[in-house]
Amino acid sequence: MKAERFWPAVGDAVWDRIRDEFTLPDLAVEARFFELTGNPAPLMRQLIRVFIGDGVFCPGFQFREGLPDPAAVAIFGRAMDLAVPHNVFAAWMITPMRSAGNKRPVDALGDTRLLESELAAFADWYRPRPSSG
Repeated sequence: MKAERFWPAVGDAVWDRIRDEFTLPDLAVEARFFELTGNPAPLMRQLIRVFIGDGVFCPGFQFREGLPDPAAVAIFGRAMDLAVPHNVFAAWMITPMRSAGNKRPVDALGDTRLLESELAAFADWYRPRPSSG
């Protein structure tokens, strides 16, 4: 019998780690994007959003100089292609990768090939599977 797999639950400790290291602002970043660009809509569509309780937050690891980091946006786009949920993706970004000497994805944003490979393997492993039988 094949074991069922489900996306891992993301606990409060993960959000605390992201908040402590990178910040975890709410969607008020839209006002800042408006100040910087005059049109925040395109930037808002690129954001990694996490859903904690009744709130929606934007992990700070996705920003460089106040704007979305193109490398974070690209790997997030790939996560969406693989149907990895937003919250799970955010947790994956700060989880050490064994195959990369325990470097975290957030620390390897310049290594597109590594991140795409690791993310695909992660998605294949955790993607929920229908039960048979």
